[in-house]
Amino acid sequence: MAEPSRALAPLFPPLALAAGLACGAGAAALANCAVLSALLARSINGLSAIIIQLAVADLLLLVTTIGPEMWSYNYRSWIFGNGGCVAYQGLNVFASTASLYLVTTIALHAIATVNLEVKAARWKAKRSTQEEDEEIRSSRHSLVAASSDTSTPPRTMNVDYRRLTDTKILVTRPSMLVWILSASLSVPEFTLATTVPLENDTIVCTLIDSNHRFYMHSLIALFNLFLPIFIMSLAFGLIVVRLKARRTLSEISEEVVSALKLSLCLIIVFVVLCAPRSIVNAYSVYSIAEDMHDSESLIETVKHSLPTDTMTAVNLWFSATYLLALVLRPVLCIILLPCLKQKFTFRCRTSDEENV
Repeated sequence: MAEPSRALAPLFPPLALAAGLACGAGAAALANCAVLSALLARSINGLSAIIIQLAVADLLLLVTTIGPEMWSYNYRSWIFGNGGCVAYQGLNVFASTASLYLVTTIALHAIATVNLEVKAARWKAKRSTQEEDEEIRSSRHSLVAASSDTSTPPRTMNVDYRRLTDTKILVTRPSMLVWILSASLSVPEFTLATTVPLENDTIVCTLIDSNHRFYMHSLIALFNLFLPIFIMSLAFGLIVVRLKARRTLSEISEEVVSALKLSLCLIIVFVVLCAPRSIVNAYSVYSIAEDMHDSESLIETVKHSLPTDTMTAVNLWFSATYLLALVLRPVLCIILLPCLKQKFTFRCRTSDEENV
């Protein structure tokens, strides 16, 4: 009589993992909710609207993806049922894509705002010079004409001051594009996700069609890794150039400088803490594809896709770094944006005065 199979032991003690998850998820949820409450209580401009959407995407990612993912990696089995698998696969792609491209949108929005403010400042300086020259010519004309014809009307100049303050960048269309792209990439994941039971009481959350899994994850790697890194690299270079140019810093407002610094930090956080998770996932898909055959059944394909203990620990580590990124993003917004920094500083001062 064959002995019953035994479940694999967790990589780390469940209590320790639960404590770490509670601390990280609690800090991320608290920071994102604080940013949401602070921004929703004031007038919302273009940058604020993008940050609000980023906070919502991060909260969705925190609740539906990172926690279950880390727990299943630690147990080396999916324990949240078939419905949880469908929700995880779809919302993981949806929320991570939205979060990623909203960070990119913040960087591009800051660069576009800088360009408009620099253009407006230089146009204003040029216009002021022209006005001074025109006033001098008008004064000379008045002195000459006063002795001959006092009925000559004074010369006037119409200045379109709206051009001097038109530095707003519309964010409705880029935001809609981000959410549409996120939804489009997540539809196949919602449709084809399922759980597959294996030996040793192991349950794997995967896609039904292995060929579709390969092509779909290749598409996700293109849109969620290679293309964003290319765009962020260009944005990073442009932001560094803008921040090093003293003339540009003198022509733009403090809020725009803060937006540039925030964009720079968000890009660094993505590259250091978020991109490794995507790279490991892409590597696992392509490495498995080399060993797969079209004639293999779903169970055989899933067995090929099971990671080793070392790879599981690596996946767990990079999921933890992604959780750290969810904590750092709202904290950076609070530290670097003047509107948020003043609001939370004022709250701290008020509470200190009340205690005194």
